[in-house]
Amino acid sequence: MIKAAFFDVDGTLLNSSHKMLESTKQALAQLQANGIRTVLATGRGSFELPPCIKGRFDSYICFNGQLCFDNEGDYRDCPIDPQDVNGIIGAVEAGIFDVYALTRTESFLSRANARTEDFATKLGLSTKANNISRLKGAAVYQFCAIVDTPEEHLVREAATHVRTTRWTPLFCDVIPEEGGKGTGIVATFERYGIAPEEAIAFGDGENDLTMFDECGCSVAMGNAWDLVRERADYVTDDMDNDGIWNACKHFGLI
Repeated sequence: MIKAAFFDVDGTLLNSSHKMLESTKQALAQLQANGIRTVLATGRGSFELPPCIKGRFDSYICFNGQLCFDNEGDYRDCPIDPQDVNGIIGAVEAGIFDVYALTRTESFLSRANARTEDFATKLGLSTKANNISRLKGAAVYQFCAIVDTPEEHLVREAATHVRTTRWTPLFCDVIPEEGGKGTGIVATFERYGIAPEEAIAFGDGENDLTMFDECGCSVAMGNAWDLVRERADYVTDDMDNDGIWNACKHFGLI
């Protein structure tokens, strides 16, 4: 019996136009009506969630598992180690790569240039740039390092206690080495007394694989990366063609 459903945002809940299909909204409402806890699991910060997402879920896993909360408050809070934050800042200041930095309450680009602004525009994020050095001593939950896959080693060389994961060729997410959406899911299981076999996860990118590892059932969107499709228990239709609704119907959840 499924008691909790975990959902990625971009490429899963949101379609190619960064909108939520009406069928997805209806599926979420029916899941909740059927007593299934709906949990958002995203790399975004809570302040970056679009209106169609905010307030719709029972619980929220943000920054790829580094901040988890519900209406009662936080139940996981794990920013990046300050030494690693300083290492990333140093690499950015040296011009090795650029980042999109996320604290609990704000996000900004380290530098405004064609590549960083293309990144922000394609994702519908803020294109404002700020002085990265102001983050020294601050609680940073995630960096989005704007590098190609072969360049990811530059990030890990700058910060030795982080891991990188990605869901788009545009950048990689930088989080604590013990972090990830799966860690947030485990914290959610503990919060509500849910067993892994009572959970289902929906995703499309590499950063969703730790969700698949922790949940008893995993669903890849039709538009998912090949690796994600291969690791999933079930592949549904894509984000533009009622993939969430159809998967929930397939498993008899709605």
